[in-house]
Amino acid sequence: MQLRRYLQPLRCPILGLQRRYRLIPVANDETPGSSATGSSSFGGDLSPPSDYDPFEISRPIPRPTGTGPIEPLLIPHNKDEEIRHTAPLVKVPYWDRPKPKKDWYWFLGRLGTSLIVLGLLMFLFVGYQLWGTGIEEAQSQNSLENRFTQIAVTTTSPPPTSNSPSVTEPPVTTTPTPPEPIVIKEGDPMAIINLPTIGVSKYVVAGVETADLKKGPGHYPGTPFPGELGNASIAGHRTTYGEPFRHLDDLSIGDPIIITDLMGRQFTYLVSNQQIVEATDSWVVATTDRTRAVLTLTTCHPEFSAKQRLIISAELDVTQSEIATNPAAVYIDDVAKTVTLPSSETVSTETVTTEPVTTLVTETPATTTTPTTTSTIPEVLVDEPYEIEGADALSRGWFSDLSAIPQTLLWVFTELLVVIGAWQLAKKNRNRIIGAVVGFVPFVVVLYFVFQNVNRLLPPNL
Repeated sequence: MQLRRYLQPLRCPILGLQRRYRLIPVANDETPGSSATGSSSFGGDLSPPSDYDPFEISRPIPRPTGTGPIEPLLIPHNKDEEIRHTAPLVKVPYWDRPKPKKDWYWFLGRLGTSLIVLGLLMFLFVGYQLWGTGIEEAQSQNSLENRFTQIAVTTTSPPPTSNSPSVTEPPVTTTPTPPEPIVIKEGDPMAIINLPTIGVSKYVVAGVETADLKKGPGHYPGTPFPGELGNASIAGHRTTYGEPFRHLDDLSIGDPIIITDLMGRQFTYLVSNQQIVEATDSWVVATTDRTRAVLTLTTCHPEFSAKQRLIISAELDVTQSEIATNPAAVYIDDVAKTVTLPSSETVSTETVTTEPVTTLVTETPATTTTPTTTSTIPEVLVDEPYEIEGADALSRGWFSDLSAIPQTLLWVFTELLVVIGAWQLAKKNRNRIIGAVVGFVPFVVVLYFVFQNVNRLLPPNL
């Protein structure tokens, strides 16, 4: 029995070899040559039984029968069992989320967000310069039209009239005197410029300061008015504020430029030259020939840059227009200036005392003096060279306006208050959409004024 117990472990591999080579002997209860399958070979039927599975490949894989939560694939198996078998995560509202740790990644995220916002603001500012300033210029042109019409109507003079003849008196014809020049200040309308070749018709303002050129093309103070002898000069924007001189380089030799002054007189100029000069070349707006009526248009070159100046020169066509003998307007600064004119009469000098009855007349023996008569007339009537402000003539009003700094800071502070107020409203209602909807309109309105004042600080591209 003990020997059988030691040999029992060897029975399985031996039995396997026997069955493999069909060496299993006939059972004791079977007679040689007989088997259940009817085989007459030695040892009987040595084929393995149907349930024989030495590698247990037929055993079914155990499957879990419970219906629990599916284990997330991203949760490592070394975590606690409680974490691995919890329910799916629920989205936490924005206002209940824990504050992120202020580390290096937090700093990079805030920096990237700030750069994106700054880029969007710059993109909006470019749009304001290209289209927003055009809206301002259109509104200014409407105001100039009303003002121009008002001035032109009040300065018209009645036509010549004649009295009906009587029996004893011949008819008398009254000739109207030339109207007095209109006193204007910088920023007032003084003419209408029409460029039919490029389809431009604008009201011209007096002056070339930044505020003047925002309204339309501006006339250089100190230069003759259109139609007069000398070099009448006008400047205008090229890329902003309605871009009146955007296509000025499309003018060709011989193209007409029609200007109408406050008295309704039209002067037709023909383009004679086109050139590009430096920004400091002020000689292009100076009068060099007092016997010719010349018009000069100036704007920046190239487009979107103020590095150089594009100059268009034109000369009055005397076959279509007459040279103006009296100016249509005069600057208010020139009204206070006086000139001394000699009198053609020879009289004595009188000294009148303040006594109401006694008058003392003092005569100078053997000499005669020519008294002086002082009259206030426009300086443009005097045959003297016009005074231009040297090298800065082309640059007047083309640089930054430092007076806009306080207003810019004020509007920026107001914009921050709008953003903070919208954020607090969204936080109170726990809904960012409400804050965005309520703060959108005030944000856009205040941002418009911010851009308007920032644009004053920058050198405009004319």
